[in-house]
Amino acid sequence: MDSERGRTEEEQRYYSRSERVYALFAPFYDLAALPIAGLRREAARRAGVGVGSKVLDVATGTGAQAQEFAAAGGEVVGIDLSESMLCVARRKRQLPNLTFLRADATALPFEDSRFDVACVSFALHEMPRSVQGAVLREMARVTRRGGTVVVVDYALPRNAVASALVLRAVRLYERDHYEDFVRSDLGAMLHEAGIELRGDLRALFGVARVVTGVVPKDERPA
Repeated sequence: MDSERGRTEEEQRYYSRSERVYALFAPFYDLAALPIAGLRREAARRAGVGVGSKVLDVATGTGAQAQEFAAAGGEVVGIDLSESMLCVARRKRQLPNLTFLRADATALPFEDSRFDVACVSFALHEMPRSVQGAVLREMARVTRRGGTVVVVDYALPRNAVASALVLRAVRLYERDHYEDFVRSDLGAMLHEAGIELRGDLRALFGVARVVTGVVPKDERPA
């Protein structure tokens, strides 16, 4: 364990690498993410975000998904570990119902049941499994009972040949945890975090998905 910060060596490598990579990648992120712009609008629609909805966008990056939620009328907070990414987000045209904060998604600085919707978009696949679980549990904690949790991320096409081709292609620019994530049971991960799976939309020829869940209204597991 990392005695200073209580992280495993794998987790510490993830945090250190993220800080370096995103400082370099931040100015170009929006260009690389252009193909998924439609998914961001779909995520806002499937989350049911409307005027006055309280929304948390986890790992907001340069704020593109948060902007979609705000455009739909939500009162949105976008959080990210990378100050470089947040600087880009803040330089964009600001909507009055959108705020950006630097925060760690494994220890969110919000009280229980603060938000109607919590979303994480194209970030879980970069995290070690332990960090994924911690992030989902925190998202469930800060979402009100009956509220919605949305995960937008990579997937594998159901066709075996297409799946193999996608894996080979994406390995060129994604490393480490991507393949473990796309082969994992995301529904089970949500369940373990206290979130009930409600919808799983496949998009972009099966290489991406918009998964929606709900924080149950009964007591959450201890």
